[in-house]
Order: sequence, then structure tokens, then C-alpha cells
Amino acid sequence: MTAVLLIALLLAPLSKLIAAESPLKVVNVAVPAVSLLQSPLFVAIDAGAFRKHGMEVRYIVTGARTIQALVGGSVQFAQGVSSRTVPAAVLAGADAVLIANFSDKLLFTMHSTPEINSLQDLKGKVVGVSGIGGSTDFATRLALREAGLTPDKDVAIRGVGGVPETVAALKAKAVQAGTLSPPSSFVAQKAGFKLLFDMSSLGVDYVSSGLGVKKSYLAANRLEAKQFLMAMIEGAKILTTNEEFALRVLAKHTRISDREVLKNSYSYLRPYFLKVPYPSPRAIKDTLDVLAKDLPKAKDADPKDFIDNSLVRELESNRYIESVYGK
Repeated sequence: MTAVLLIALLLAPLSKLIAAESPLKVVNVAVPAVSLLQSPLFVAIDAGAFRKHGMEVRYIVTGARTIQALVGGSVQFAQGVSSRTVPAAVLAGADAVLIANFSDKLLFTMHSTPEINSLQDLKGKVVGVSGIGGSTDFATRLALREAGLTPDKDVAIRGVGGVPETVAALKAKAVQAGTLSPPSSFVAQKAGFKLLFDMSSLGVDYVSSGLGVKKSYLAANRLEAKQFLMAMIEGAKILTTNEEFALRVLAKHTRISDREVLKNSYSYLRPYFLKVPYPSPRAIKDTLDVLAKDLPKAKDADPKDFIDNSLVRELESNRYIESVYGK
């Protein structure tokens, strides 16, 4: 027995060394843009939250094709999918589901050239969005309809490739207005483009920072999905409670060095991040009601068909989220 114990003690440091040197599993994540709506992911990466679970997370900026990247299998997760993109894909027969959401408001703003004074002034003009079919496109169409304008008839909508690209299109006068999210919205404002309309005033609940997976992936990799979500929750907590660290992370990933722009962006969005990141059925319902105008299948769809709340529910019931945030 003594000999066995001695051997075990001698081998213990070796086993720890082997475990420490075990390669991290590479996990790929698609994001529509490097914006603050995706910042829980960036903070979780830089804070080492994923590495604690044996993951090396890499993100790929996919613009309006984020849901396509997920459905196509080139990534395991999609951060920044929405109550527009996931239901539209599922109703078309794709395998996708929302497992979490870190903000449930329509947090986009439309900025315009100085001569545009109202949404009505956009008649006959061009509005830039990241991509047709994405969240900025959805928000733009909703705002235009609220103003009594018909998208694609009264106002042209042009996909320009991303949120920073929308600012570039405004500067190049290729569009007269553009729908943006922070920090690009504050970059545009500082460059002299007018804040024309804040989409949050529409009163529509919207999954704007959703975490999506394929149902088939979730069934086969439930533990990995759970650990990924645990790291994301930790990232959201650090984001909302450690401003200086958050601003350093945002400067690194957005490549924006203007502290005023970053601080304004952070202050604007921080109150909207959710502590318990349930995807809201109401947000799905609100979006489906709007989608039904262009997608008849959305009219009778059940919001619960696009959501799997089981992981968030488990992390709430076992008090993991409470342990991260404290009582």
C-alpha cells in the first residue's frame, strides 16, 4: 500500500502537467459586426473565461450572413443573431435556435447627412444598412413604415457590408442615411452626421444580442454549449461592472482609439444588457408580427419554436448566475 501511494504521489505532478498542456478546443463564432452588442463575447475572450472551460474561441465577422454561417456549419455559435434572422431561417427550413440573448431592445439609430431633417425627407433617397435581411435592415424598414414610407418604393435600402462600412458610405455620399449601432453610431455623430431616429423609441422588443446554435449541435454537444454560455455570462458581468477593462477590450476589438466615442457607446448600451439572458418570447412575437408583412409563414408561427431556454433556466436554477453576479 505504501508503494502504491508513493507511486501515485510521484505521478500526480506529471498528470497535472499533462492536463495543463492539453490543447484547447478551437470554437468558432460568427458575429455580424464588431459592435457593443457583441461585447460580452469580446470581454469573455480577453478575460480568459472560455479558457477556463478548455476553449479557444475565435470569432469571424460575417455581416448580414451570420445566420447562414451558423446554418452552413462553418461556426459552432453565432453571437448577435436576432429575433428576425433566426425565425426567418427556421421558417425557411433551416436548423437554428436561440439559446440566450443579452439585450432585448431595438438598439439601432439612423444617422443622416445634415440636410435631412426627418424620416419623411428620405423619400427618394438611399439608406445604408449592413446587409439586406439583417437586423439593421429590419430596423430600417420598421422605422420607415412607422413614418408612412414604403421601403424599396419610397426609399431605397442598400446593403453596404457592415456597420463601419455604413459610416464610410455616409462619408462617401453613397447613401444619405444609415442605420448603425454603437460604437459606429457615435463615430458617425462625431463626424457631423445627424442623429435622425432612435429605433428604441419604437417600443418593439427585439432580440438584438442573441446567441444561436443549431439544434442538432445542441443535442450532441450540450455540455460544451452550456460551458460556452457560462463564459458569456461571465463576460457580460465583467462588461457591466468593470468599465475600464471593458473600454480597453472595446478599443482593442473595434480598433477605435477615441475614448469619448467608446465611453459614450458604453454608457448608452450598458443599462440594456441582461443579467439573466433569456430570449424573450415577446420579442420574438413582436418581430414575427412585423415579419408577417413580408413573410406570410410568420403570421401563425409560435415564438417558442425559435427558442430553447433550457440552458439559461438550468444556470439560473443551480444559482450559477447568482454566483457570478453575487446577491
